[in-house]
Amino acid sequence: MRLLCCSVIVVLVLAIWVLSPVPVVRGQNNAPTPTRSTTASPNPTPPPAPPPKKAGDDEEVIRVETELVTLTATVTDENGRYRAGLKQGDFTVYEDGARQELAYFNTGDRVPVSLGIVFDTSGSMEDKIEGVRDAVEHFVKSVAPGDEIFLVRFSDDAQLVQDFTDDKRRILRAVQSLEPRGTTALYDAIQLGLQKLSHGKHKKRALLLLTDGNDTASVLSLQAGVSLARKSEAIIYALGIGHGESGSVHSGIFDSQIKDAVDMRALRAFADATGGNAYYLENAHEGGRDRVDEAALEVAAELKQQYTLGYYPANKKRDGAFRQVTVEVKDKALRVRTKRGYYAPQGESKS
Repeated sequence: MRLLCCSVIVVLVLAIWVLSPVPVVRGQNNAPTPTRSTTASPNPTPPPAPPPKKAGDDEEVIRVETELVTLTATVTDENGRYRAGLKQGDFTVYEDGARQELAYFNTGDRVPVSLGIVFDTSGSMEDKIEGVRDAVEHFVKSVAPGDEIFLVRFSDDAQLVQDFTDDKRRILRAVQSLEPRGTTALYDAIQLGLQKLSHGKHKKRALLLLTDGNDTASVLSLQAGVSLARKSEAIIYALGIGHGESGSVHSGIFDSQIKDAVDMRALRAFADATGGNAYYLENAHEGGRDRVDEAALEVAAELKQQYTLGYYPANKKRDGAFRQVTVEVKDKALRVRTKRGYYAPQGESKS
């Protein structure tokens, strides 16, 4: 019986082996055939193509950033009052005498600003620093919400005291910490301010300079400084504080007495090159007035009442040459103040 059972089992095993399918070998490749996942599609769907770029995407941004020329224009009447309410059609822009077509127009009350305050802390400021601090405090409090501000102080050298911030309290605390000492590195301070301002997040940029002296310690020359200002996107406002109140004589090397007269020629050169303004404030507190405070508040008001114009220049040459710009308005009784021109880009276009 046992022998019969074993025979049946052997017969069943041989039958199963004979009936099993034999794999077909193709060619001489004996490598194992990879197993395909049961969930994979026999014709996988390719990944979706990226959507086409729309106007205003990266390509448009590059074109605007590299080619659009922007101008900040201050318009006043014969009495120096700001003239609001003008339209795009009221302005005409000329580049090297050729009329340009405006592509962008805006008013100052809707344009945020990146601001830099450059504060003279040389020894001659000792009798004025409290009044100037007060003027800066009023200026900072009057700037529009969303504007960003930084603070540079200068004497023997220039130093960034407070980086860009929209927290006015941080700027005011930094101003209160300033102490007068040393000489006057005016041009170096303007250079530092322009360098910092170039990293501002807003297209409109302005520098407020407060000083009572002339440059006595800078490495940078006046000519080089004005050239940097002209190449920048900044508007420079300068408050030149005279010495009528106290004489402003301070101690120099070996306790010698130095008369530190304000250099309005240099301050006007920076302002004229950028479309800003320079104020000479002699006897600033005579008759109960605070002319430093008044000037600072006037700058803050002007920044809110300016027009921003933009155009793509008809001259497409990227030769690095200086292009002279003139802005006119229909009403010839009005006065327009803006930068005198700009330097064309150099090299191949990135667009």
